[in-house]
Amino acid sequence: MAPRQMDVVRLLEPGPCLTTAELAERSGCSRHDIGEACGKLVRRGWVDRLERGCFTLSSEGRRALAAGEEITGGPRGPIAVAARRPKRRTIRDKMWSAIRMARKFDLARLEALAGATNANARRYVRALQRAGYLSELRRQPGEAATSNGFKRWLLVDDPGALAPIPKLDGRVWDPNRKQFRGAS
Repeated sequence: MAPRQMDVVRLLEPGPCLTTAELAERSGCSRHDIGEACGKLVRRGWVDRLERGCFTLSSEGRRALAAGEEITGGPRGPIAVAARRPKRRTIRDKMWSAIRMARKFDLARLEALAGATNANARRYVRALQRAGYLSELRRQPGEAATSNGFKRWLLVDDPGALAPIPKLDGRVWDPNRKQFRGAS
């Protein structure tokens, strides 16, 4: 479509208003294609529409033609960054937020705050402890007479809002600092 637009601009260059029928006849293109090209040129600001089906070169079009500018295919101006879908908030994200809010916690509290299963919470806490984010505190006394109490942890290193991601090799990816921590 860009070469056709340049053909229309060159045909309009000498002077007066030309109709789509005249432009189609002089260019050898269909009236439909010429109409589309003229519409795009009007939106671009290179051509003025004086009345229905009658077009002339605008001052911007004359300036661009004198400067040797060419219309090529593709976007005009800067390319906009595509909108990204928001990242899903996972259970691990919720656990990390709960840990950051509470600072001191036990597994039962973490499960309640984040809606995590006991096994998932235990694995995540263990990985964060090995990587140095958490430190184990003294056990909190249990309510039963024979209870050993509840394990508790303290957040000792808070790198930021993004949740650290445990990997299968034992390391933990810290998206806030953009580095790995833990076993290598």
